[in-house]
Amino acid sequence: MKLRYTVSLLRIMKIPGLYPIMKDWQAFIRMHFIYAAYESGLLQALDSPRTREELIKELDVKRQDLFDALLDVGLASKELALNNNLFHIRGKRSKAIVGSNGDILAAIIQANVTYYSDAYRNATDRIHGCELGDDLLKIGDLVARFSRISEPIIKDFIAGIIRGKNTPRILDIGCGSGVLLKNAFDINPLVSGVGLDIDEAVVQQARQNISTWGLSDRFKIFCGDVRIVSKETTDSFDIIALCNILYYFEKTERLGLLQTLRKMLSPQGVIAVAMGFHSRGKDIGMANLNLANSSLKGVTPLPQLHEMTSLLKQCGFSNIEIHRFMPGSTFYGIVAQNSEV
Repeated sequence: MKLRYTVSLLRIMKIPGLYPIMKDWQAFIRMHFIYAAYESGLLQALDSPRTREELIKELDVKRQDLFDALLDVGLASKELALNNNLFHIRGKRSKAIVGSNGDILAAIIQANVTYYSDAYRNATDRIHGCELGDDLLKIGDLVARFSRISEPIIKDFIAGIIRGKNTPRILDIGCGSGVLLKNAFDINPLVSGVGLDIDEAVVQQARQNISTWGLSDRFKIFCGDVRIVSKETTDSFDIIALCNILYYFEKTERLGLLQTLRKMLSPQGVIAVAMGFHSRGKDIGMANLNLANSSLKGVTPLPQLHEMTSLLKQCGFSNIEIHRFMPGSTFYGIVAQNSEV
């Protein structure tokens, strides 16, 4: 390399902000490669080293130039390696994606490349009045998958409420896969209750999971809207769980919702809320979620913590506990105990 090119390169590198932006750009490329490699089945096919020809046949590749370009990005980003004409996974991120906890990690990648990216790409138009995104139903499964990363925290949160109680009854609103009910049983085998979800496909999955776990005699799963009184939700419950669900209710609906839920509680029952709140510039993860929520139809911006506690007080809850789950995060748990005796 001639000296004059080195001098030119040094001049380029002196552009303020260029180096950190280039690092971010490389991370951007890596994330998009992993997305494409996962979606196409390339990472899964590399469960053992494969030749290019074997990969082309296994993945039914029709455009070999494009596939070769993807492989080249994998090599350049050091997520893949090529030895003796055999491709294999090299990068720790790609290895993790195909590992035991890979589905959660894959969902995080997929979410960032798809609807989170869409929120930023369309932010200008939507700020100026264009239609909000209308693909909330399409991303439900994806949201459920990457939300599993918070399961250990929520399990500990519920454990503090349910452990040691005698035959508690629980209602899980927006029950998803049913894992919260299973966790409640693992903590206290005397528990029973109901899972409620508005999505019929999710309900079927939860029913199957509850059956597979051998808990059909403890929990019943129903499809429905908690805002509509039904026989399934007229029982008295000791715990009503609202985990990552409140922002699916309009701000004007929340007081009425909480008042309805309070009527469904036993005299000493509690409402347990776990969710992200407005970051107020302190939590980049929740700020990112809030922007995505604000960009979609059918979901609302994250509320502020004081708004939630104020609503609970208006409903008559006098004993309200706030649990901060992580330092520097606005992901909180709230336990509001029924004031009736």
